[in-house]
Amino acid sequence: PLHRFPAPQHHCAAGFRMVKAYQRYALAAPPGGSLGVVTSTTCGDVLWADGTGSTCLSATLDAISLWNLRTGVQVGVLREEGCEAEVSAMAISGNKGTYIAAGHTDGKVRLWGRTTLQMHVALDGHKSAVTTLTFNSEATMLASGSADTDIIVWDVVAEVGMFRLRGHKGAVTSVAFMSGGTKGLLVSGSKDALVKIWELAGQHCVQTLVGHRSEVWSVAVELAHDRLVTGGADGELRLWNISKRDKQHRAGQEGGGDGQIASPLGAVPRAGAGRVGR
Repeated sequence: PLHRFPAPQHHCAAGFRMVKAYQRYALAAPPGGSLGVVTSTTCGDVLWADGTGSTCLSATLDAISLWNLRTGVQVGVLREEGCEAEVSAMAISGNKGTYIAAGHTDGKVRLWGRTTLQMHVALDGHKSAVTTLTFNSEATMLASGSADTDIIVWDVVAEVGMFRLRGHKGAVTSVAFMSGGTKGLLVSGSKDALVKIWELAGQHCVQTLVGHRSEVWSVAVELAHDRLVTGGADGELRLWNISKRDKQHRAGQEGGGDGQIASPLGAVPRAGAGRVGR
């Protein structure tokens, strides 16, 4: 809504009054007063909504907007009635996108149906803003990282929290499943400049990767080539080799020893100074 303010009145030294012949308009405070928002500063992610590349998702304050890229028209809005907390993280499950996950600044994760655009459940477990979300390849589990330094792994089917992972000293900025299933592995990056690999069956950290000199902003796993890439604020992309031990995890076998899961391969300097995104 736009609020109109009365025109200002000015008085001159001789006592004559001058009235300006125009009206001033001011935009009311968000969220109700925002117009034409395409994406919010709290979550700059843009996700493909399907495998065709014709639609995408973006965070628009307290909601997620579905856009038709051919027409540039907003074709859907995912917003919980009464929720005023802004969207701070998003994720979509698989290529077909059965589920859409939205993390909010109030610490809740809301699960939506991709085809129905209806909310399934609001998962409450974090004490502060959700900063990152990711599904496993089967879309049966969802991992959420938060500014409270915790990681929570959720059961998507049962719509409950499975366990909490603690160990980072700074906000968790990125999470990725290294292998599917409850016997798999999860990797996380944080503002504490550390990358951690977690064993889901034991619910503990099995390896901490050091090397970044500043905040780690993104982690990405390429299982086809057994590679892990991490990016941070230090201006470098670091490449890691994923060892045979992780392949055993993916096959549901025991690790067999205390060997490292990831080993460094090298670093690539970045030309830009902006934040690394996945």
